[in-house]
Amino acid sequence: MAESATLQELLVRCAQSDEKALETLYRLTSPQLFGVALRMLRRKDWAEEVMQECYVRIWQNARNYSAAQSQPLTWMSRIVRNACIDWLRKPQLEIPDADDTIINEWADEAPGPMARLAQFQDSKRIAECLKRLEAIQRQVIAMAFFDDLSHSEIAARLAAPLGTVKSWCRRGLERLKGCLA
Repeated sequence: MAESATLQELLVRCAQSDEKALETLYRLTSPQLFGVALRMLRRKDWAEEVMQECYVRIWQNARNYSAAQSQPLTWMSRIVRNACIDWLRKPQLEIPDADDTIINEWADEAPGPMARLAQFQDSKRIAECLKRLEAIQRQVIAMAFFDDLSHSEIAARLAAPLGTVKSWCRRGLERLKGCLA
C-alpha cells in the first residue's frame, strides 16, 4: 500500500486536473477500495459499477480533501462506503436472468399490440361487411365459420335443402369478398 504522503500528493494533483495522478491513484488504491465495495455489496458487477462512480467522485472532490481531517485512504474509503450505501438503497430494477428462464417463462405466442390493432381493424371491417349481408347469408356463414359446422349440418339445423344452404354460403362469401376488397 502506498504511503499516506504519496496519496495526499496524488489527491492534490487530481484537484489540479492531473489525469496521470488519477491513474496512479487508481492503480495504488483500487484493490483495497474494491475490497470494501465488494464486502458491502456482495456482487462483483455492482462493486465494479460503484468503483467507477467513486473514482469520478474522488476526481471531482479532490479539492475538498483535507489532510488535517483524515488520511487519504480513509477519505476515499468513506466515499466508497457512502456510494455503496446509496447503491443498496436505490431500487434494483435489474433482475439477473443469465439463462433466460424469466424470459422463457413469460414468453407467449400472443400477437403484440400492433398485430392486435390490425386484427381489431380487420375484425371491425369484417363485422361491417357482415352487417350488409342478408340475414340468412350472415347466419349460414356464422354457423360455418364460428360454429365449425359443415353444409350438411347447417342444412339439418335450418331444415333447408343442402343446395340452398351452399348457395346462401357461396353468395354471402362473394359479397363479403367484394365488400372487403
